[in-house]
Amino acid sequence: MLLATVSPLAKRLATPALGSVRTFVNKATILGHVGQDAEVTKLTSDPNKTVVHFNVATTEYRKDAEGKFHPLTNWHRIVSWDQEKNLHLANRVKKGYMVYVQGSIRYRTYIAKDGTEKNLTEIVLQNFQSFAPKEPKQE
Repeated sequence: MLLATVSPLAKRLATPALGSVRTFVNKATILGHVGQDAEVTKLTSDPNKTVVHFNVATTEYRKDAEGKFHPLTNWHRIVSWDQEKNLHLANRVKKGYMVYVQGSIRYRTYIAKDGTEKNLTEIVLQNFQSFAPKEPKQE
């Protein structure tokens, strides 16, 4: 007979935190370079509100059978619905800047203009830090 022990952390995670609702973790952390300036869009339902989108590239290197390293670049779509943050994002998210992003992963489906159904994966921004590129030294 095989006996399994359950850690105290696992017991806490399995215990409902809010009545009958269980809490789980949905968190993404990205450190990479911005592919293009942030896109700010006013909502048609409320012109006083905006949504900000931008893409971040992350690159990891994989070794092949011959021992050579090859880059593997992934692009991540970031979205912000936070009106306070959106005021700053437009000025602090520029092509080539390095950014640190924390957020939650969200999957959604929409109908494109051509009538086809599209799937989209986004990281909904929660925390953000931008690092401007270093200026070249003047000699």
